[in-house]
Amino acid sequence: MGNKIYRCFKNGKKVFALISFIFLFVSCRSSEKESSAPGILANAKPALTQEVFTHGEKIYQKQCSVCHGDHGHADGKAAYLLYPKPRDFSHDKFRLVSTTNMQATDEDLFTTITRGMPGSAMPPWVHLNARDRWALVYYVRYLSELKTYEDSGEINEEMKARGIPWQVTEKMINKKINDENLIKVSPEPLVTPEALKRGQEVFIASCAGCHGPQGRGDGQQEQKDNLGYPVKPRDLTAGVFKGSSSSADLYYRMIAGLPGSPMPSYAESLNQEQIWDLIHFVQSLSGPEAQAKSRLHQVTMKSAEINSKINPDPLWDEWSKIEPTSVGLIPLWWRDDRVERVDVKVVHNQDQVAIYLSWSDPTQDDDVVAMHAFSDGAAIQLSDKKDPPFFGMGGPQDPVYLWHWKAGWQNTPEGRKDVESRYPNIAAESYLSNIHYQQGEKFDPEELSAKFHNPQFLTAWGAGNPVADVEKTKNAEQAVAAGQGTYKAYPAAATNVDASGIWKDGRWHVVFVRPLRSSAKKDLQLNRSKTVSIAFAVWDGSAQDRNGQKSVSIWNNLVVGQ
Repeated sequence: MGNKIYRCFKNGKKVFALISFIFLFVSCRSSEKESSAPGILANAKPALTQEVFTHGEKIYQKQCSVCHGDHGHADGKAAYLLYPKPRDFSHDKFRLVSTTNMQATDEDLFTTITRGMPGSAMPPWVHLNARDRWALVYYVRYLSELKTYEDSGEINEEMKARGIPWQVTEKMINKKINDENLIKVSPEPLVTPEALKRGQEVFIASCAGCHGPQGRGDGQQEQKDNLGYPVKPRDLTAGVFKGSSSSADLYYRMIAGLPGSPMPSYAESLNQEQIWDLIHFVQSLSGPEAQAKSRLHQVTMKSAEINSKINPDPLWDEWSKIEPTSVGLIPLWWRDDRVERVDVKVVHNQDQVAIYLSWSDPTQDDDVVAMHAFSDGAAIQLSDKKDPPFFGMGGPQDPVYLWHWKAGWQNTPEGRKDVESRYPNIAAESYLSNIHYQQGEKFDPEELSAKFHNPQFLTAWGAGNPVADVEKTKNAEQAVAAGQGTYKAYPAAATNVDASGIWKDGRWHVVFVRPLRSSAKKDLQLNRSKTVSIAFAVWDGSAQDRNGQKSVSIWNNLVVGQ
């Protein structure tokens, strides 16, 4: 129903105004009903067995532990890069619940795993089959109950060292939630202008203190969750809901609150009419387009075969003939002002493959010389595994292949930016490391360039760090990774990927080119008629993105050939 409410509002007035706009919409009525998660629970829940539990543990360690930690303590290797922080399962405080006692049902966990947590780095895992997701539910439940059983003495260190008996594990997972604690969604009334005005009044009285009078999240900012981490109230006009904007989901939020967060329950302070008026008013603050932008979906893209030579120019006419595939991105350190999507096009001929990326960026950041500057950039990650590893840099047994471009690496007709071009009026003097300058001769500031110095004195370059290679001729680097902190760039001589980028009219256009077949046996082979997993990352220099602070996609599918 929420989308229809918004459409009625949007068609009546272009600019949101707190009072006057409500009376313009007399016919915003709908009998449409949305389930909490359409189609999500249509999959049969498998019986809990030791085999299913073990299967869930395996998936968790492969796909989840890098953020949530091996034991669910939110201390995974990538956790420091993420905001909001990953959930600490050991505290048994799940945000999205459908109960009055703040306990998550198995169905609540399954729904969250399936569709992810918009407004955070938690992606949807709907691409896993239903059995895999239910197996994850069982294992996460085990992690969330472990501390309770340890505190009660039912599990001790000796038992953990020997291995917790299956009977105890089974009891932990089969957590009983009484029927009287399950929230029953009351019948939803029709929407009327009067009801929306009442909802606005309830919002201003009960919600504006945090969410702001217009729902933009600009109320009380200094807030913390139950673990002491800072949190911010949601901008409800951005369409980013932790669960969804469906009527049933918002009803659960109003009755249960968000356990572990400052968001309270309104079950005791508001009556049913006020709750439904408030729900409908919140739904009116954003539309389906905004909500769709915050959700990631796995897509399949196909490479177009061409008979001509590939032109690395991002403005090559051939690109205009190909329909782009739009891929959603999420920032690891969440911000509302973000790069939301990247458009992808792929072509190949008998020898090469070219991947075109384009995304909106109002500022051109191509400086890597100044200490305070951060460069725009993009990367492509590839895996040829049938069951690919975690989409964040792969895993120890499943390496991923990366192609990385930065605007600051871009060679131009004037050459690559260095100190003398970044600071043309710099006061320069000669250094003993400068092997191009002879003492006593007239000094040219251009000779200050790093390429004229002995690499022994520029230690990163001298040690062979490809990022510091001042004689680098390519605009991209090639790398391999097998988990967080294992990124290893190829030497320049072994790099067979190049890239070219152009910033035009507020958009970056970048093309990566690589041979289909690599001479290195351990490198990714992109033979024709092959499907690989592909993911993307984008850095926004003006937002100070660098290293692990970036926006990323989940795995998608790339088909090269038929």
